[in-house]
Order: sequence, then C-alpha cells, then structure tokens
Amino acid sequence: MHKTNTLGRTERLKSFVRIDKLFNSGRSFMTFPFIVYYSIGGDADTDNDQMMVTVSKHYFKHAVDRNHIKRLTREAYRLRKSQLQNITDKHFSIAFVYKCRHISTFAAICAAMDTIIPKIAGFLKDDEV
Repeated sequence: MHKTNTLGRTERLKSFVRIDKLFNSGRSFMTFPFIVYYSIGGDADTDNDQMMVTVSKHYFKHAVDRNHIKRLTREAYRLRKSQLQNITDKHFSIAFVYKCRHISTFAAICAAMDTIIPKIAGFLKDDEV
C-alpha cells in the first residue's frame, strides 16, 4: 500500500548543492507571508520532489516559534502536494521562506498555500510544453 499524503525524509530538501542551485538559478514569487523559490528538473540522483521551509532568526528569536511555523507550513504543503505531483513527471524543488513578523494561524498559512500551489502548478504546466 502506497501512502500518498506523507511527507517523508526523502521529500525534504537537504542537499547543499541543490539548495544553492534553487536559490541562485531558480525562479521566485511572493505570496504573503512567503517568498517561494522553485526549480524544475531536479538532479538525476534524487527521485522525489523536494521542499524546504525557512524562518528567519531575525524575526523569531525563539526556536520554538520558528519550529511551530515550519510545522504548520509543512502540514499545509503535505495536504496539497498531490496537486503538483499530478501535473508533471519532472522533479521539482520548492523553498518556502517565511517573511512575516508574527506567527500566522494555520488557516492563514493554508490560504496562502491554496494560492501558491496552483501558481506553481501553472508554471510546471508551462515548462512542460
């Protein structure tokens, strides 16, 4: 039985090379409270679409607050990632950079994710053609 609504270890973006490539040559757009970086066509050695979340220590001094925002963001992405995976066979990397000075509610993060996911899906479709 294959679990589709999981966000496992292999789906987390951890490679320094791939992260550097994402931030330097990937595309980006802003949807409050995130700046979203994405890159299409991953490395041959990875067979998963990968994502990462960053929260600035400048805005949130306590690790508890940063971790809380990351958990909320990962959960909102996990619930919606199947929309992206059904679009293309190409692999992609996504980075969500949280750029707000207060902790958003889960509903606000889900609303932002509802805007972000279709926008990225549209970019994936455009690159497929």
